[in-house]
Amino acid sequence: MKTTINHYSSNAEHYYSLYQSISASSVHGYLEQALANITPSTALDVGAGSGRDANWLAAKGWQVTATEPATELLNLAKQHSQENVTWCNAALPTLKQLPKAHKQFELILLSAVWMHLPTEDRLAAIKRLSELLSNTGRMYISLRFGPSDPERPMYPVSYEQLQALAADNGLTARNLNPVPSKDGLQRSDVEWVTVELLKTGKK
Repeated sequence: MKTTINHYSSNAEHYYSLYQSISASSVHGYLEQALANITPSTALDVGAGSGRDANWLAAKGWQVTATEPATELLNLAKQHSQENVTWCNAALPTLKQLPKAHKQFELILLSAVWMHLPTEDRLAAIKRLSELLSNTGRMYISLRFGPSDPERPMYPVSYEQLQALAADNGLTARNLNPVPSKDGLQRSDVEWVTVELLKTGKK
C-alpha cells in the first residue's frame, strides 16, 4: 500500500480535482436510495480522498469520520471540509489511528479503495470493518474491474471473494449491480460493482 499512498500524496492536486469533477450523487445513486428513509447517524468514509463523499454525507446530516492516508490529499480535503466531518490519517487493514469517539458506525463506505488492498491484507481488513459496523449498520464497498496502474498498484477483485470473506466475519453480502456499471470518469476499460454488507441476520 505504501507505493499507492505515496503516489496519491505526490499527485494530490491532480486527484483532488479529478474526484471533485464528478458529483457524489452520480457515483452513489444506489446509496442515495438506500439511505433515503434512514435517520442520519455516524458514518465512516475509508480512503476518503478529496472528501467529496464525506461532505455529501455530512450535508445530509451524517456525522462523518473520514480517513485518508495520503497526507497531501488529506490536507487538501481538510481545507474544503464541512464542519461535521472529522478527518484522520488512518489506513487499512488496521485503521489504527481512528478517533476513539465512535467505536461503531451505522454507515461505512469504501469507494474505489478495495482494489488497492493486497489480497493478503483483505481478511484483516474485513475483520476490522466488521468490528466497526454496528449491528444495525450498512457497509458499501465498490469493486473496480479494469487494468491496473503501476504507479498505484491494483489487485484483482471479485464479488465471490468479498462474499466469502464477509461470511467468515459475520457479514452477509449482496451484489447491488450484477451487471457492472460504467465508469463515472468515462474510462471505457473500467467498470464497477457495488456490494452491500450487513451483519448476518439483519435486513
